[in-house]
Amino acid sequence: MSKKLAGEANTEELMELEDLLRHDPDMHYALENIAGLWNLPNQHSIETEEAFDRHTSRMKANGVSWPEPGTATTGEPFLQHRSYNTLWFTGIAAALLLIAGIIWWYPGAKQPTTNPVAKTPNEKNEISTRNGSKTKITLPDGSKVWLNAGSKLVYNKEFGNNVREVELSGEAFFDVVHVTAPQNGEKIPFIIHTKQLDIRVLGTAFNVKSYPGESITETSLVRGKVEIVIHNRPDEKIILKPNEKLMVRNDEPVPVKEDSVTTQPDNKPPPLVSLSKLTPREDSLIVETAWVQNKLVFDNESFNDVAAKMERWYNVQFKFKEARLQKLRFSGVFESETIQQALDYMSITGPFHYSMQGNMIYIGR
Repeated sequence: MSKKLAGEANTEELMELEDLLRHDPDMHYALENIAGLWNLPNQHSIETEEAFDRHTSRMKANGVSWPEPGTATTGEPFLQHRSYNTLWFTGIAAALLLIAGIIWWYPGAKQPTTNPVAKTPNEKNEISTRNGSKTKITLPDGSKVWLNAGSKLVYNKEFGNNVREVELSGEAFFDVVHVTAPQNGEKIPFIIHTKQLDIRVLGTAFNVKSYPGESITETSLVRGKVEIVIHNRPDEKIILKPNEKLMVRNDEPVPVKEDSVTTQPDNKPPPLVSLSKLTPREDSLIVETAWVQNKLVFDNESFNDVAAKMERWYNVQFKFKEARLQKLRFSGVFESETIQQALDYMSITGPFHYSMQGNMIYIGR
């Protein structure tokens, strides 16, 4: 990780790191924290210079020979040696920050005891993932949440006492536990708020997909029962049974990329509300929830939709040189493959070629 952040990792090492991260998605969260610490601006450069000056003065006072500016024995300007020492001090500080970040992230690390502080009623926790990463969290009530790439989960710090509500932007798989209120023994509902709908459950497992800018919000139920209220139809309640999926068309207009095309048949918009079964494959994978098993799955989907999934999965961007290529359809499962390997496999069945510049992928014939 440090070699990647320092720009010193070669192609083979980067591929090895990508493979390790793909087999252990939780490590993405650690890498994000380390990268954030690594990129922190140096706020104490003046203090570092002053400390260095005091150190050299003490060395001279103790009779230690120290070269003056421009008199370094190697023939290099003294300022270069000064920069090296300054970087050394800064590197020590950065290393300490990295260690602190790893200890903070590691689930088994002990948390320091602190004096209790009064909480603001509206104070909230926010957990987010970038493209190319996923994470799994356990909420204060014991419910587990798997957060897909490019997603955000927000909940009140008083979560679990008398109310269990979260806000979701992106995609998450929930495994919700039953919780009863100690004062009356009644079950406390678990409520998920998205931009288009609210989902109310007691104890169940289900997937919610609500990415900003996408035309559809999906709720896929694995077990239990969920009650859904669509914001623009508040008088209706939709009950989902296991293996059912509800798709709701988003009200807001979907931003269209310059080179994008509509993937709906005959360019018709999707229906306002659609109820269907989950999509099983011959290998027993469920398309809607396979990402939780660290598998990127698509079943007879347009290249345009597949590209959107791959952008989040691999943290890349696609640009189609021809709009008709977005209508190509693909089925496949990727788990530990790199983006290059995935595209190589796809290009065998689809008539396209690709080129890469950084994280930008160009699709053409």
